[in-house]
Amino acid sequence: MARLGRAIVRVPRSISKGQVFKVQMVITHPMETGLRKDKKTGKVIPAHYITDVEFYFNNKLVTALKTGPGISKNPYFAVMMKATESGTLTIKYKDNKGGSWEKSVQVNVS
Repeated sequence: MARLGRAIVRVPRSISKGQVFKVQMVITHPMETGLRKDKKTGKVIPAHYITDVEFYFNNKLVTALKTGPGISKNPYFAVMMKATESGTLTIKYKDNKGGSWEKSVQVNVS
């Protein structure tokens, strides 16, 4: 598996002031429900999933998501934002085992 918690974030390269645009993100994570069994050992695979995803723009919280074990492996998230100024979009996310990560990208508004 690729590095746990690694994220790919996409925003449009050029955004006009006032434009609504889509932020897309994929996080590398196993997203185990705690209900599956290992095929070789027959033992239950412990739950391991993302619980929180927060989107900040210029250090101001834009939206927060609460997630659970029902989301697929390497989950995809997308949110719509309105462009008012250029700045830094930071996405913070954590899982039920104490893992915590963040990814930042620059948003350029013209």
